[in-house]
Amino acid sequence: MGIYQARYTSEKLDFLCADTLFEIDYGILDLSHVKNVELRNLFCYLEEVLTVELMLNYRQNRTGMFRVHLFGDVWCYCERDCIITAGSCRELEEMVISENRIWYVFDEFLAGRLRG
Repeated sequence: MGIYQARYTSEKLDFLCADTLFEIDYGILDLSHVKNVELRNLFCYLEEVLTVELMLNYRQNRTGMFRVHLFGDVWCYCERDCIITAGSCRELEEMVISENRIWYVFDEFLAGRLRG
């Protein structure tokens, strides 16, 4: 995937967003409009990676928010080698979004209980 990452950086950043994760989560992601075969292959690969990560979050995450964990009073967003911490959920959300990372709530009930 290395060659695709260098060639399609902008497209990849546009794809890796909450809207895409929502479409994956609800089974409505449609890549048929992507005519470039290499780009469609990249998106299919990223879809698989995000699908697996989302399934893991459903099973193991207790916050209801994608990649978000709560350790005592510290909110953490964990994405491979990037960890963002904050003192509140709202502050963490702002920091994650400002870094163009995916902020996605997959369980509103669970997230709402923790956010207060």
